[in-house]
Amino acid sequence: MKKHTKILFAILLMPSTSLLSQNNNTDSLKVVFNSSKSDSAYISNALDLAWEYMYFNTDTAIVYANKGLKRSIDAENGLEIVNSYNTLGVCYIVLGNYPEAISNLQKALGKGNMLLSKEPDNKRYKRRVLAVYANVGNIYYYQAQYDKSIEYYLRSLKLAREIGFRGGVSVCISNIGAAYKDLLNYPKALEYLYEALDIALEVGEKPAITQSLNNLGSIYFSIPDYDSAYYYFYKCLKINEAENFEHELINNYVNMGDVMRETNKADSALFYYKKAINISAKLKSADGLINCNYMIGQLYLKQGEFNKSEEYLKKSLGLARETGTSRFVMLAHEKLADVYLKTNNYKLAYEHFYKSSKVRDSIFSAESDERIAEMEAKYQTQEKEKKIAFLNEKTKLQSENSMITKFVAGSIIVILLLVIAVVIISYRSFKNKQMAERRRLQQQNERKVLDISIETEYKERKRFAEDLHDGLGVLLSALKLYINEIEGTENRAERNKIIRQSNKMLDEAITNARNISNNIMPAALKNNGLETALCSFADKINATSQIKIEIIAKNIKKHYPNSLEMNLYRILTEMINNTLKHASASEIKISLVQKSDKMFISYYDNGRGFDYEKVMKSGNKGMGLENTLGRISSIGGKCSMKSKPGSGFFAGIELIV
Repeated sequence: MKKHTKILFAILLMPSTSLLSQNNNTDSLKVVFNSSKSDSAYISNALDLAWEYMYFNTDTAIVYANKGLKRSIDAENGLEIVNSYNTLGVCYIVLGNYPEAISNLQKALGKGNMLLSKEPDNKRYKRRVLAVYANVGNIYYYQAQYDKSIEYYLRSLKLAREIGFRGGVSVCISNIGAAYKDLLNYPKALEYLYEALDIALEVGEKPAITQSLNNLGSIYFSIPDYDSAYYYFYKCLKINEAENFEHELINNYVNMGDVMRETNKADSALFYYKKAINISAKLKSADGLINCNYMIGQLYLKQGEFNKSEEYLKKSLGLARETGTSRFVMLAHEKLADVYLKTNNYKLAYEHFYKSSKVRDSIFSAESDERIAEMEAKYQTQEKEKKIAFLNEKTKLQSENSMITKFVAGSIIVILLLVIAVVIISYRSFKNKQMAERRRLQQQNERKVLDISIETEYKERKRFAEDLHDGLGVLLSALKLYINEIEGTENRAERNKIIRQSNKMLDEAITNARNISNNIMPAALKNNGLETALCSFADKINATSQIKIEIIAKNIKKHYPNSLEMNLYRILTEMINNTLKHASASEIKISLVQKSDKMFISYYDNGRGFDYEKVMKSGNKGMGLENTLGRISSIGGKCSMKSKPGSGFFAGIELIV
């Protein structure tokens, strides 16, 4: 289970009253529901109650969702049928019953896409369907099938963009970022999440803003960079407290507690966990109580207070069993096994480990996978069945009217052969032109990279020559004059003075030579590797207190091939120099992560930014940007950059090391 990442589905489709569920009274909702006379009012109130009960009494939520579904089917209200099936799907997601969840969501998709086939431009239909796609993506996310989850999030994102639903766009992009985070592709995840945050801030959608902040905190928690994680979790917390989003505060306080736990601040961790548990009790949130008791149990386990750990984990387990929350049943058994293992009670440790494994198998069983695949297959073959029926009908008509003369048949065959021959010739001609164009573009790109490399090398040589001539050359010429002066000086005191001055000048020449050498190949890079050299460079700039540079490195080797190290060092220092010269930024964040044989690098500053798309289209990139892109290309790297006026600058680099 992903304890810190926040995946949203409620904002996409939740009824308006449920967005303020903290301030609602379920009793008053029941009164309104029971007095509902029209079909639309009855269905709307039933689904409102389903969302109201969803997190603290999911079985009751399912009852109300089914009531809304039955009435919407009786009333033949297609839109509310989609809404009802989606609500049922979310209920089963909360319970961890993914086969039942996917069953209801596929029914929602079937009905929603049928409505769209009749009215393809209907924005209300698209908004419902995009919510369902997002929830299917959530199921695959919870099952760690991240490629599939991204596929469905992208479908949802496409519809959100088509109808101009910016809040939905932000949520979808943030969910995609969360999936990339769990794939350990942190630069890609950060790219999506910073974009999601920009959009959420632009539209002022508070739940989407807190989602993006929370997910950014989650990434930095995973790297781990607990200072940055705390920064984003805290910003999220202040918004939730100001807006009184009590359900969101439960998750928020738990995340803050987790940061405190990992930084060995047990008292602060317990403070946040207790705040979360108090709100959960007030809202009768079974999900919150289960999670909070589980986290407190984890904290006491880490502290070695095994009796207290056992007490809280058992509370979490009991509540999880009552509500049928399978994931926490599995996790609580797993941690109880750890408790008993550390207290040498191997019998109980084995029993809880066995129970945890059984629940895990029931959640992620092959049978469940087959059922999900079956549901998907049924949905995907609907169009195929229609085509087959159409072809059968066509064949029947053809058999009834099959009086075609041999001459006509022969003519058709000849025409077809001629058409095929023309198509083949045209296709070959097209492929040859395409290959020639591809070779031309490849040669052009190679020439461009070569020109940039030559230009860069020329500048480096020119700077090196100027340093030698203006710095070292002048000192050595002056030193020669002093040495010549010694020969013609007989006064001992005067000679000693000249010798002292010569030694001083010689020391200055040695220092200049060392500085020139360090510019060509920094000593820190040569002796200690890329990470240390970058940190050393950043420390010198941080000492000015004008800007804060933060470097995060994970699984980075001490040394890489010289050319690779030197190019990466020059690329990142060039980016820093560009930020210092042009961006007026107050902070720079650089992360380097190696996974298997790939390195992922992300660079972010919070400066004034620029219109990146316009600059790239204009062809006038500027020498700094041109050199950076050329260096990245020369080491076989792929780079994506994003920047807008007022939104800072982001670059993600991926290369094989």
